[in-house]
Amino acid sequence: MEFRDLDYSKDIEDVASLIKKNLQPEYTKDFLIWKHLNNPFGPSLSMVAISQEEIVGVVFYMRYNFYNKKGEMIKCIRPFDACTSPKMRGKGIFKKLMTKGLERYKNDYQVLLANPNANSHPEFLKLRWKEPKHNYIYKFGILLPSKLKQGESLINLPKSENSTDIISTSHLFQVGNSLEFIQWRYQDPGYQKVKYKTSDQNILYLVYRMDKIKGLKTLVLCDSYGNTEILQDALKRILAKENTPFVYFLENQINKEISSLFSLKHRKALIVFKENDFHIPDNLIISLGDLEGKL
Repeated sequence: MEFRDLDYSKDIEDVASLIKKNLQPEYTKDFLIWKHLNNPFGPSLSMVAISQEEIVGVVFYMRYNFYNKKGEMIKCIRPFDACTSPKMRGKGIFKKLMTKGLERYKNDYQVLLANPNANSHPEFLKLRWKEPKHNYIYKFGILLPSKLKQGESLINLPKSENSTDIISTSHLFQVGNSLEFIQWRYQDPGYQKVKYKTSDQNILYLVYRMDKIKGLKTLVLCDSYGNTEILQDALKRILAKENTPFVYFLENQINKEISSLFSLKHRKALIVFKENDFHIPDNLIISLGDLEGKL
């Protein structure tokens, strides 16, 4: 059994096929290229297992860096798309891939981030992964929609706006924190990317999608970047545009101050970290978009 780095120039077809057959039936070569090769943080770190010249296992560690308004960076990676061929299961290949990968890439990250399902979450904790200090809770709320006022604007984010410049105005560390990241991450047409500007030229970028929750037309808030002090007003304007008062969001340091007429806690988000000779600051935040299945 050989373990080596994935070669993006020749392994993509075989790896995409392996994942499609054994992990995600809808997986495609194009999706792999978008997700792991065209990532604005750089190509994902990846290791494959080889048996008799055939790729029988793979793990990706996607680069997922966080930035604050000063441009200071926290180097983060996330495990994704890890699987082994059925004929090789029970031989410890999956565990070896994960272990060898982390050892191989130990100088490439400060934080390891994962959002396991309910079944595997306890196992992560047994392996000394940690939960964030802040409890991330999914919430359902009702806000009073309000139409645009004089001097305000709300437009779809043009594709031409894709700068790498930092766009937040707070001390918080957010993933990507640039228009380039927003355009890459939320390229799926199911997401709405909008730019809200106040009469005094404050700007907030929001990403959301529309869904039915308990039969109610609901705005699902995925991400917000820029001047988050105007989030409440921006949400009201979008709700008026979408003709609904219902909003669903992951409570974090940005949107915990959303003042709704009514709110209801749904469930706790399952998030775990592992630090690599690093202490995660309290002002690193996770958004609902970070945990979306479309990533």
